[in-house]
Amino acid sequence: MSEDRAITPSRTVWSGWAASVPVALLANAAVLAVPHARGIGFFPALRLAIVTPAVMVVAIGAAFSYRALVARSPRPRAVLAAALAGLGAALLVAIAAAGPLGLVAAALPCVLVSGAALALLVPRFVDRPRRSRAGSIAIVLLGALEVAGVAAARSSERVAPRGEGGLAFDVPRAMFDVEHRFVALPSGARVHYVDEGKGPTLLFLHGNPSWSFQWRDLVRELRGSYRCVALDYPGFGLSTAPAGFGFTPREESLVLEEFVDRLGLHDMTFVMQDWGGPIGLGLAGRRPELARRFVVGSTWAWPTNTSVPRGKFSWLVGGPVGELAQVNFNAFAKAGIENGIVRALPPDVAEVYVRPFLPLDRRGIAAFYPGQINDATAFFAEVEASLPRLADKEALVLWALEDQGFPREDLVRFESTFPKHKTIELPNADHFFFEDVAEQMVAEMRAFVPLE
Repeated sequence: MSEDRAITPSRTVWSGWAASVPVALLANAAVLAVPHARGIGFFPALRLAIVTPAVMVVAIGAAFSYRALVARSPRPRAVLAAALAGLGAALLVAIAAAGPLGLVAAALPCVLVSGAALALLVPRFVDRPRRSRAGSIAIVLLGALEVAGVAAARSSERVAPRGEGGLAFDVPRAMFDVEHRFVALPSGARVHYVDEGKGPTLLFLHGNPSWSFQWRDLVRELRGSYRCVALDYPGFGLSTAPAGFGFTPREESLVLEEFVDRLGLHDMTFVMQDWGGPIGLGLAGRRPELARRFVVGSTWAWPTNTSVPRGKFSWLVGGPVGELAQVNFNAFAKAGIENGIVRALPPDVAEVYVRPFLPLDRRGIAAFYPGQINDATAFFAEVEASLPRLADKEALVLWALEDQGFPREDLVRFESTFPKHKTIELPNADHFFFEDVAEQMVAEMRAFVPLE
């Protein structure tokens, strides 16, 4: 032990940091392991950018404490463990006093796992500062990855400046030249929407990760002849949800119904993509008299089998891995936009797309909705059961052949659902097909929706 007792402060720092590397992994895994609604049930205070540096600081402090205890206490490991337990208890008390409801329960596994792991590993790393070359290389590489992850996570937290008229973020008028409107609904939701032009009503329903901004080109080109209404669902874009709102697709569909009734919309053409399909068709199935016709693409309206690509995507992106990537790095929102379009989207446009998902308390919904593909089975069964009530409606089916999430089987089902359909296959378009073929879509919609 003589060599270990004589180790330098730099060796102590190294020992504490090295011990923190596996502990940080365990701590973040413990945060994700707590049962919660993926994304929307995640507390930003427990994100990687906070937990990982905290573990590193405590580990280095514990290493110096243990080094001092070795010279002063006959049971240095037991004293260190007691001190870490006391620190954990104090932290939980502080969280209970100052944190939001539920944060203590979410943080408890992380605190317990971190404390136990530090009590076990810090003495071992301090007593044996020299480890095998392979072990040291692994620690350095993994630690560097954690540090880089913290830096990337911090970088993702830069939010856009507030916009004019009190908007939560700036929306460049050069890109989305509309009047931004808000309506308070009986449920308590405050919904942002645009309502441009006059004529037959087109109701635009967006997907995830997105908001009404996705329809900007169509609104600009069609508002001269049609009334173009596009909203953000609560939790998306600039819309906010009431207390206790669960953000499920059924709840969003009910809010859509409130919105339609408040604005007095009727005889509408529903323009739907991705989650806009089940949310909109859910409303149309309940209230078929509101719908005149449908424009559908890259969407579905029935339960998904977990063995197919869409179900596998739901399991992966809607699970712990997807939540980790989205709540810490805003990764799914960015990747969804970048990978869902064939053409090269200008960087400034892509940046506006993801602005609603930059605030820490707003980004989780993009991780929640992939999981709902599998989890909202009862809702999808209801939507599917209501489809026969819409069989007499006309449909324009725009099918992006590059979108792997919606195979030809879904196209066939829509064609069967709407006998009076016209199908346009889009070989050079992906999930956000309206970005790839905006001009073609405008022309097809003008031909499909008569000016009455």
